Amino acid sequence: MTTDTFTIASIGFDERDQNVLLTVVALAKNRLPRFVLFESSPDKKLADILLVNADKSDAVQRWNAYLKLHQNTATISTIMACEEMPPANPNDKTRYMKKPLAATRLLSVLEELVIADHGYNAPKAFEGDITASGDAPVSGAAAGSSNIAALVVDDSLPVRIQMKKALQNIAGRVDFAESGEEAEKLIQDNTYDIVFLDVILPGVDGYDICKLIKKDPQKGKTPVIMLTSNSSPADSIKGKMAGCDTYLIKPVRQDIFKEVIHEYLGLE
Repeated sequence: MTTDTFTIASIGFDERDQNVLLTVVALAKNRLPRFVLFESSPDKKLADILLVNADKSDAVQRWNAYLKLHQNTATISTIMACEEMPPANPNDKTRYMKKPLAATRLLSVLEELVIADHGYNAPKAFEGDITASGDAPVSGAAAGSSNIAALVVDDSLPVRIQMKKALQNIAGRVDFAESGEEAEKLIQDNTYDIVFLDVILPGVDGYDICKLIKKDPQKGKTPVIMLTSNSSPADSIKGKMAGCDTYLIKPVRQDIFKEVIHEYLGLE
């Protein structure tokens, strides 16, 4: 096991929710951080994360017993899944998720959790700090203009956070989608000046979303920037066939990002 991989043990869930957890593991297989099932990691003595069915008293009892037994030996995080969310309590540090569990949402919560609890350093979308004052941020005559709307489609929470920072001086509105299906709805209901699309997404992939945009008579001229961690010729060909305007390879160089922004948004 590496510091990029975290184990999850589930307590008290039925087959449907177990399948959601298996989907999360599959989604995380080719990205960082990775999540694997505790029972499939014999070298691990303790689980890093406990996913607990809070609506089953026996599951909560087992959770309490597990934490009590290992409270002084490791950092163990908990996510409580429940039908009804408890009232907000600033003193309650437990994380809650409303049922039914959804794979993309659970994956985002897991990513946020390992960053906060386990000190995980998330992969960078950019080389360096795109907003650093020492290197003039991306901006222009239209920087921060409420007339510019951007859409970022990426299932990685760290990447979405970094893209939000990168675009904060440029667009007056930035929308985010974690899956192809969420992106489809946002694109249908809104008009964007630029779209950033991760290639690999849960469900409908980035290529299909790009085709959807480019085939629309009213939105076909919207610049679509594909985000990828793979610079293979096959990916480039697929992107061109889908109609994307250009590729950005993560981690993105600041100078290249600035060039793309200025070119496709017409900033001075």
